[in-house]
Amino acid sequence: MNFKSVSTKLTVHEAMLVKSYCEKKGATPASLIRDLLLHEIKVPIPQNIAGKNIISYDKGKDTFDWDVILDSNEEINILKDLSAEYLEDLKKVLDKSLEERTSAIKKKKKDSVSIPSKMLGNGL
Repeated sequence: MNFKSVSTKLTVHEAMLVKSYCEKKGATPASLIRDLLLHEIKVPIPQNIAGKNIISYDKGKDTFDWDVILDSNEEINILKDLSAEYLEDLKKVLDKSLEERTSAIKKKKKDSVSIPSKMLGNGL
């Protein structure tokens, strides 16, 4: 089997972060980079998947976990140990962004949905 090296340039600070991360993980930078690259190229682009967001509350730690359960029943953790304050801030940001979108697509009725303008031809 033939091998070919692939490299990248990092700042000194970034290289130190990689080294520190690898030490904590018990891996070499080369093995980490190889694993990350191979994982990335296994994912087909564009990636269209379906699933649901799940936010669960841990009463003992007073934190939240954010998971996605795909229609294939695979569960993927997005973030762990989120504070209530973080989720409240995220909700504000999401609400603001959705309001901006509603305004941009000129949505006036609550049950209206976005329709691609190409479908309407020159009717706009």
